[in-house]
Amino acid sequence: MNTTLVTIKDLTVSVKDGNQKKYLIEQINFDIIQEHIVSLVGESGSGKTTTALCLGRLLSLALTIESGKIIFNGQDFLTLTEKQLQQFRGAEIGFIFQEPLYAFNPLLTIGFQIEEVLIAHSDRNRKQRQSRVLELLDMVRISDPMRVFRSYPHQLSGGMRQRAMIAQAIAASPKLIIADEPTSNLDVTLQAEIIELFQELNQKLHLAILLITHDLGLVRHLSDDLVVMKSGRIVEKGRTKDVLAMPRHSYTQELLEATH
Repeated sequence: MNTTLVTIKDLTVSVKDGNQKKYLIEQINFDIIQEHIVSLVGESGSGKTTTALCLGRLLSLALTIESGKIIFNGQDFLTLTEKQLQQFRGAEIGFIFQEPLYAFNPLLTIGFQIEEVLIAHSDRNRKQRQSRVLELLDMVRISDPMRVFRSYPHQLSGGMRQRAMIAQAIAASPKLIIADEPTSNLDVTLQAEIIELFQELNQKLHLAILLITHDLGLVRHLSDDLVVMKSGRIVEKGRTKDVLAMPRHSYTQELLEATH
């Protein structure tokens, strides 16, 4: 039986534009099912990244959640205090960003930055944490985990940094991973490897994944469910295979035609 992990209900986010109020997302509704990969697609400015930031309560102070609910595993995420959020992030939700070079601290080793997640969300001692980090690096198919553990972000290739960020995201065994354009800066070969890795982790760790992307080719191969956004609104959603086989909205049809 499919169990709902996240319910986003009537979520609306605005920003002040001079004396005007501009809506970035309006009245959006969708669910993330446990262990499903859900793709959120749309052109730049469609609201997909804003939606993902709401899920992590990482919105800029300039943006306001006007209304709506985000129910995560039965709990209203929007009512949590900042202290509660610090425990929630990492432990329940992991994040994979588009450019790990900027997401990692350049002054700290990769190993230490992954270990920080375990310091915050586990009671392992130092030796156990370091052993776990090496295990995580091996899990994301890094062939020389100790070298990467000791490396600084700038010493790794783009593909290696992305794998290290995935290791950091899964370190505390979260229920949901949010991946924002995780393959857009990688070449075709590395993209295929990262797709395979996501599929493997989804099945092995029973993770739900929210994938933010504009790449319908990636969506076709990877996701169970598809949500299509345009101008801050959801225009179509459903099982990925059904939406791609018979898109009902003209915008979805345009996105599909653009990939042929």
